[in-house]
Amino acid sequence: MVFSGCSTKEDIKIGFLYSSDITYRFVVESNYFAERAAQLGAEVIIDHADNNAALQYEKAVEMKEQGVDMLVLIYINEITANAIVRDYKAEGIPVMAYNRLIPNSDIDMYIAGNNRSLGENMAGYVLNRVPRGNYMLFGGDKFDRNAIELQAAIDSVLAPSIENGSINILYKTFTENWDGRNAAYELRQFMQNSEQYPDAIIACFDGMAHHMIEVLKDWDLDGKAIITGQDAQIESVRDIAAGKQHITMYHPFKEIGYTAAEVAIALIKGERLDDFNVVYTDNGLKEVPTVQINSIPVTRDNLDMVLIQGGVYTRDEVYR
Repeated sequence: MVFSGCSTKEDIKIGFLYSSDITYRFVVESNYFAERAAQLGAEVIIDHADNNAALQYEKAVEMKEQGVDMLVLIYINEITANAIVRDYKAEGIPVMAYNRLIPNSDIDMYIAGNNRSLGENMAGYVLNRVPRGNYMLFGGDKFDRNAIELQAAIDSVLAPSIENGSINILYKTFTENWDGRNAAYELRQFMQNSEQYPDAIIACFDGMAHHMIEVLKDWDLDGKAIITGQDAQIESVRDIAAGKQHITMYHPFKEIGYTAAEVAIALIKGERLDDFNVVYTDNGLKEVPTVQINSIPVTRDNLDMVLIQGGVYTRDEVYR
């Protein structure tokens, strides 16, 4: 697979603009992206917009004025993201969507996880631990395609057990901005007004799980109700080590950041992408070339091997 070259100059500059540093992996992965890009001779400008869509647009304009050869974007708002892409493409600058597919937009590349595998692993783990009982489902932001695809994968795994009456869904919701405070508020409201309590909570983000564990403590359910997450954020890794959270889906930060940088520079130079197993994702406007990196389930059993021996965190950071 070959893309037409976008830059013939030796000095390559890339903008990496993400949504917010509330998601730890975006901070880490952007740094790994910059590290690998530097090894390949490129400069990377990194910034985020504190979950403010208008600010993200302004920062995208600033990066364009600084002469970037590509923008890597983790978008906040679909309308603003489409405006950013239009502005860049009007000047012949490619845009790579990172982690979040921008709908109906003329993007050049998409770096993604595998939401189907992610959801199937998460729900499968919980069903194995709690084959019968009361479940609560806390998805991500309903305007994020990742949240929709992830929830669909979870639903597909749970459907047979729901239909045969093995599990009962007490509560199901999406969570604005994937914000743990919103998830914790909804959980507390439910617990205060219900006579039934959860045996399992499928939370689709570590930040949500960590905040909800604080709520579960008030009902003496922390560590007793099975709870999930994703992103391997340090607070949740500590919760797993303490037996309060039971699984997180770890997106290998370095592999994703390095791969994205390699793809970005190859795209800018017009080089072949045969080594990256490119597939295609329909974003409503076009079939977008996509590189997917699978996630790794992390539990108390393999935490040390995957995250400590793997160099993600030190033992002191986890078992402090």
